[in-house]
Amino acid sequence: MVKTTKVAKGGKRMNAVQDEKAARPVRLDLSANDHVRLEHCARERGLSKASYARQAVLERIRADEGRNS
Repeated sequence: MVKTTKVAKGGKRMNAVQDEKAARPVRLDLSANDHVRLEHCARERGLSKASYARQAVLERIRADEGRNS
């Protein structure tokens, strides 16, 4: 946890506690062609490349978990 001090509208100081970041980064290396495909699919859906890749990975994980149950 990270403790910070904030100032309320009236000038009164208050302590705020910020939880540690819940997400962890993952590196993904793609060929140039796959990167273009990722960019194209993400743009079609109005998403960033990271958002589209995250959705694709989580869909696959759910499918694999369902298959193993």
